[in-house]
Amino acid sequence: MSRILIIGLDGASPHLVRRWQDDLPNLRRLMAEGTAGTLWSVVPPRSIPAWYCFVTGMNPAKLGVFGFSQRRPGTYDYTFANFSFCQAPPFWEWLNRRGIPTGILHVPGTFPPRLVDGFLVSGWPAPLNRGNLVYTHPPELSREIDRFLGRPFEFISPKGIERDNEAEMLPERLRILQMHGDVAEHLLRARPWQVALVVLAPLDRASHQFWKHMDPSHPQHDPERAQAFGDALRQVYRASDEQVGRLLETLEVGDWVFVVSDHGFGPTHRTFYLNEWLREQGYLVLQDGGSAGPVGWHTRLIGRLAAPLFWLNQASPTFRRLMDPFKKRALSNFLRDEYVRAKERGLVRLNHLPVDWSRTRAYCPDESSLYLNLRGRDPQGIVEPGAEAARLLDEIEAGLRAVRCLDTSEPVSVQVYRKEAIYSGPFLSEAPEMLIAMDDYRTDVMAELGFGALFDTRPVRSANHTPEGLFIARGPGIPAGRAMNAGLMDIAPTVLHLAGAPVPEEADGRLLLDLFEEGSEPRRRPIQHEPAALAQEAEEAYTEEELAQVEKQLRDLGYLG
Repeated sequence: MSRILIIGLDGASPHLVRRWQDDLPNLRRLMAEGTAGTLWSVVPPRSIPAWYCFVTGMNPAKLGVFGFSQRRPGTYDYTFANFSFCQAPPFWEWLNRRGIPTGILHVPGTFPPRLVDGFLVSGWPAPLNRGNLVYTHPPELSREIDRFLGRPFEFISPKGIERDNEAEMLPERLRILQMHGDVAEHLLRARPWQVALVVLAPLDRASHQFWKHMDPSHPQHDPERAQAFGDALRQVYRASDEQVGRLLETLEVGDWVFVVSDHGFGPTHRTFYLNEWLREQGYLVLQDGGSAGPVGWHTRLIGRLAAPLFWLNQASPTFRRLMDPFKKRALSNFLRDEYVRAKERGLVRLNHLPVDWSRTRAYCPDESSLYLNLRGRDPQGIVEPGAEAARLLDEIEAGLRAVRCLDTSEPVSVQVYRKEAIYSGPFLSEAPEMLIAMDDYRTDVMAELGFGALFDTRPVRSANHTPEGLFIARGPGIPAGRAMNAGLMDIAPTVLHLAGAPVPEEADGRLLLDLFEEGSEPRRRPIQHEPAALAQEAEEAYTEEELAQVEKQLRDLGYLG
C-alpha cells in the first residue's frame, strides 16, 4: 500500500517559493511533477489554532482553541494552549483506529504527547528539555532522540528575536532546522509508519526577523544592513528545501507527498495596540491607581533585582527545588509581574494589570481577538448578550474603521470578522466576538498595554502571518504541472480518504476529490463518514515554571509583545 508523507513548512509563502524556485530544486520538482497552489489558512492565520484546524479538518469553535492564550475557567486569567485543549481527534487517531501506524513529528501545539500507534515527537510550545522531559510517545523515545543527537532535543532556539541580533539568529535558525531534520529522517527510516506528518518551523521565525532586509519597500529596510542580511531569509528557504529533499528520499515510487504551510507571510509596517485603543475609548478601564505605560524607577529596580532569580531558576536544579513551594504565592507573582514589565519596557497583557471589570465592556486577551465582557459568560460580565452586545460591536467596529495611522495620517483599512460568520460548533460561545486584521495584515493587532501610543511604527518583527499558505501534492492520480488552491482544513479529510479511513461527519474541510484525475482510484473509491467524539478533558499541562518557559518562547517570537 502506498504511504503518505505530509511535510509542513511553517510560514512558507507560495509567492516566495515561486520567486526563489531556482534555488529550491526539491520544491520545484514537486510542483512540476504534481499539483500546486495556495492553501488558504483559517481566521486568524496564527500557528495556534491553525495547526489544530489542519490536523482535525475542523474550525476553532469545534476544537475549543482560538489562540495561544487559553482562559482558565471562571476567571479572566489565561494559561497557554496545550494539546489536551484540542477537543477533536487529529487525523492520525482516526488512522490508528484502523490499525494504520503513523509518525508525527514537531507539529506545533502537540505537547503533551498523546498515545499514538507509531510514534509522536511533540512540537513547540513546550517546556525546556533538560534531558528529563518526556516529549514523545512512546515515552522512552525521548531519551533515544537525546542520545541520537548527543544532547537534549530543543523545540525552539532559546534566543529570541531582538532588534539587530540577526548575525546571532541566522545560524540559530539553521541549527534548529538541521536538528529537526536529523530527527525526522532518522525516525522515518528507523520506525514503521504508513502515514507521517513532519513540520519544520524555522522558516516562520526567520520570516518574522529577516523580511525587511530582502524587501526594499519595507519601511525599516536599511540598505547597509541588507548588504549583510538581504539573503538571510532565502538561505533559510534553501536549507528548508534541503530538508525536504532528505525526507523525500525516505519514500518509494508510488507514495503520496503533500507539502503545506499553515499560513504565509507578508511585511509588517506597524503594530496597533488594541487594548490601548479600547482604554482610550473607555471600553477598557483599569482600577483606580492602576497604570500601564513606561515603567517607573521602582519597577526597573525590582526587575533588575528579580532578574538573577529568574536566571537561577533556569540554570540551577537545586534552586528550582528550593523555590518550588513559593512559586504560587503572592510575592512570587508580584516579582514576576514587575520583572515582565521591566523586561518588556512596560508592555504587558491584561492578566498582569488591575482591570476594573465592573466598568470594562470590551477587552483583547490575545492578538487580533476582541471579547465583550458578557454577562453570563465572563465572571464579572456587564454587557447583555443579544441586542446590547450587537450594538456595542457595531459601535466598536465603526470606531476602529475611523482609526488613522500615525505615520501616514490616513485611515487604516480594517478587516473585521464576526465569529458567527466564520465559526460554528459547540465552543462558539467561547470564541472572540470579533477577529480584527488591519491593512491586509501589514499592521499587527496586538494585545499589550503600556506602549503609550496606539501605534508602534518600528516593531521588532518586520513580517507577520498572512492567509496564503503553500500547497503542493504529488502522487498516483494527481496531475502533473496543474495549479489548484485548497483550504487548510481540506488536507485531513483528503488524507483519511486516501488511507482508506472514514472522514469525520463534523469536518469543515472538503475532501479534495478534484485533486485527482477522473477515473483514478481515489475518485472511484466510496467515501466513508463517521461521527467524531468532540470532547476530551482539557487539563493544565504545565507547572508554573513550565508556563514561564512557554511564555518566554512566545515573547521571544513577538507573540506576546
